[in-house]
Amino acid sequence: MEADNLKKWLDIAQQFQSEIFWKQMFDENNPNSSGNNSSHTPLTPLKEHFPKCDLYEMEQVLFVEAEIPGVLAEDLTISLEQQLLTISGEFKALKQNCNYFLKERAKRKFKKILTLPFPIVINQVKTEIHHGILYIVMPYNQEETENISITTD
Repeated sequence: MEADNLKKWLDIAQQFQSEIFWKQMFDENNPNSSGNNSSHTPLTPLKEHFPKCDLYEMEQVLFVEAEIPGVLAEDLTISLEQQLLTISGEFKALKQNCNYFLKERAKRKFKKILTLPFPIVINQVKTEIHHGILYIVMPYNQEETENISITTD
């Protein structure tokens, strides 16, 4: 049994050494990256994990909290189509006319798509950025869900 686990570990470790793996991890045009966060594996591209989000409900209101440190409101786009909430933007961490001695924060674009459990009352959505957290408050009304009648022969 331990030999099987060791072989699995070695297979994964070899993937980390391949050039293809690293291109997939950081390539924004990677076709294997759908932007849908429904299935995460240890090899899921890093960009799918940003920004980290919480989605919760209280008293017929959905709340999203997303970590976006250093992102300005003008660098963000929030859209809602049916029950898909999309948060996209860009981390801009490069200063002009500087001589960097250490550069760990990358300039990169991100896109996060969340599937919402209920239809949203769009004209009542509120957003705010506070201490690097994006807050989205979305009232919903389950009664606005339309039932479709079934006809029989």
